[in-house]
Amino acid sequence: MASTSAAASSPEEMIKWLAEQRRHPERRSAQVVEYGTYLLEKGYIKRMGDELWALLEQVAVASLDVGDWDLAELCLARLNTRFPKSSRVGTLQGMLYEARGEHTRAFHLYGELIEKADGADIMLSRRRVAVLKSMDGSDQRGGIAKAIEALVKHLEVFYSDPEGWQELASLYLEHAQYAKAISALEELMLLVPQNGFFVLQYAEALYTTSEYSTAYKAFLRVLDMGGLIEKSASGVVAKGPEVRALWGLKATIGKLRESPKKGTSGDIKVDQLDAVEQLVKELLNRAYGPKSDQATAAELKAMSTRAS
Repeated sequence: MASTSAAASSPEEMIKWLAEQRRHPERRSAQVVEYGTYLLEKGYIKRMGDELWALLEQVAVASLDVGDWDLAELCLARLNTRFPKSSRVGTLQGMLYEARGEHTRAFHLYGELIEKADGADIMLSRRRVAVLKSMDGSDQRGGIAKAIEALVKHLEVFYSDPEGWQELASLYLEHAQYAKAISALEELMLLVPQNGFFVLQYAEALYTTSEYSTAYKAFLRVLDMGGLIEKSASGVVAKGPEVRALWGLKATIGKLRESPKKGTSGDIKVDQLDAVEQLVKELLNRAYGPKSDQATAAELKAMSTRAS
C-alpha cells in the first residue's frame, strides 16, 4: 500500500493488508496496531466473519510488541469470550503478563495450561522457558539454571525443535558451559544442516575448548557452505559469517602451528596450513581492501576436501 496512514486507506484495504501480513515473517507491529485500532474503533470487524479471530490474535501480539496493554486486553477479552478454553489464547494472556513484568503470574498460568495439555503444547513449553529466564534468580522457581533445566525437558519431548536447541546452545555459551554447548550445536546442525551460522557457532565453541583440528574443519565448512570457496576466483567478497569464519580460521591456524599435537588428528599437514593461511589472507584483504586475484578456487576447494 502506498500510504501508512489509517485515514488514507479504505477499511477493505486495511483488512487485506493485515491478512497478507499474517502470511509474512516480517512483523510490522506499529502499522498492525494502527490499522487494527481503526477497524475496532469504527466497528468494521463486524463484517469480517471468522477472519475476525485471526485478526484479533494478530493485533494482540502486535500490541504487546509496542506496549499497548489496553489494546492487548481488549483483543484478549474478545478472544476469551469466543474461545474460553483455548490454550492458544491462554498463551497470549501469559505473554501479556510477561510484557508487564508479571513473571510469576505468567509462570503459574503456563503451568496450568501445560498440565491441561498433558505437556504436548510446544508453544506453551517455549513460553515457560522464556518466563523462567526472565524471573529473578533469587526466586527459587526461576533463573537461568531453572530455564536450562526446563529447556532440556522441553527437548526431551520436542526433540525436533531447532529453536529449542539454538536457545539451549546460547544459554550454555553465555555461561561458559562449552562442552554442553557443543553437544547442543551438534544436535542443531543435524536438524538444520544448511545453516552456516550454526556451524560458525560450533567452530567458535570448538576453538574456545582448544579443539583446534575440528574447529579448523568447521570454519572451512562455513566458507564452503557460503559458496566462498567455489567462487573465490571470481572475485566474490566474504560477508557476514564468512568474515568471522576467515578470522576464526586464521586464529585456529596460528594455534595449530603453536602446538601441532594439541587438538590435531595428524591429518592436517604443514604445507596444507601454509596454503590455506595464504588463501585466508587474500580473502581477508579482498573483504577489507582492494581486490586480489591471487586466491584460486581450486586450491581452497582442495584444502576443504582434504580437511573434511
